[in-house]
Amino acid sequence: MKLRIIPALLLLLTLGLSALPAQAQDPDYLAMMAQESEIKAIAIVSRVLVMGNNADGTLKNVTFKNVYAITPYVPKTFVGGCKTLESNWQKRAEGMIYFNPKPGQKVFVTVTSNGGAITSLTPISAALDHVVRNEPHRLTYAHGKASILPRD
Repeated sequence: MKLRIIPALLLLLTLGLSALPAQAQDPDYLAMMAQESEIKAIAIVSRVLVMGNNADGTLKNVTFKNVYAITPYVPKTFVGGCKTLESNWQKRAEGMIYFNPKPGQKVFVTVTSNGGAITSLTPISAALDHVVRNEPHRLTYAHGKASILPRD
């Protein structure tokens, strides 16, 4: 139990102090963070834990089950942190990207590193699944979502 507290505290410190890429004002910065994330995978959201509530959102710790990874060394399960808006008293912060993962949801996700910040979260579609598996060079990122570039 003590070993789980340490990564949770590190996640809170990482997201709380630096708010990776969530509070970046430049959309190109957000896209760059997603592009450079160590974890890029089709995954199923297996667990969502609330870590704390603040005026600018609820901090969540999301556990994913890896289905198909396009980056090397992605573990079978990995964790990412994000913020959501859940209550009327919480107000959207300028430049903040909010995600709303649900257990059982199949997504394409990018995470800075295992236990780090979620940099993009996109519900999977047949077209996105095909591109991730066969043409990952056609993926682009903006505002916390992945999209498909047209063919050359």
